[in-house]
Amino acid sequence: MQDYSKMNPNDFSQKDLMLHLLQVAQHTVTREELKEDISELKNDISKVDARFDKVDARFNKVDDRFNKVDDRFDKVDDRFDKMNDKISKLETSLKQDISKVDAKFDKIQWLIIATMITVVLKDYLFSLITPVVP
Repeated sequence: MQDYSKMNPNDFSQKDLMLHLLQVAQHTVTREELKEDISELKNDISKVDARFDKVDARFNKVDDRFNKVDDRFDKVDDRFDKMNDKISKLETSLKQDISKVDAKFDKIQWLIIATMITVVLKDYLFSLITPVVP
């Protein structure tokens, strides 16, 4: 195909004119077909946009569900935190109770040892207390 726009007008023959007109006519048909294709493409794009909107709506529903699940996990985390606080308080209280029992046990141990020493040494103690009679 020749480019007739760069051709010298003095060298333009009738044959060249007919070929030029045929070429222009072919471009015109192509443009009309292109306009139809563009309108069909616009329709297809609007259909795809509608589908994307539906998919976006579904994703929003799924996102809402995930948010609800996330809220539930937050509640469970809060409960675990409360339980950890209670456990630490109970642990502290238990340690205090054990130290009190340990102190009482030490006192009872010394009482038992003192009693045993008294029983073992009672005769010796009585001999010291009682006067010796000749």
